[in-house]
Amino acid sequence: MKTLFRIALTASALMLAGGAIAAPRTVTLEVENVSCVSCAPIVKKALSRVPGVSQVTVVEADGMATATVTFDDEKVTPEALTQATTNAGFPSTVKGSS
Repeated sequence: MKTLFRIALTASALMLAGGAIAAPRTVTLEVENVSCVSCAPIVKKALSRVPGVSQVTVVEADGMATATVTFDDEKVTPEALTQATTNAGFPSTVKGSS
């Protein structure tokens, strides 16, 4: 009977832990130095290559761009995303997240 109780307790704990799986997050980055036709695609490609990123949208306006990135927060941080754009020559900062 004790063994059955332990199995049930362990199964319950595993089921509760499964509910703690992280949901995808979205962050908006303000990207600098976006001044030519090829800049936004470079930013998008740099962000898309980061492991854990599932979707990237980049919109240009007046030498700046806004990048909206959907990612798995268990695999990547917003800081890693800003580092990816900076490494590509386009420094960025986190404008907002959800």
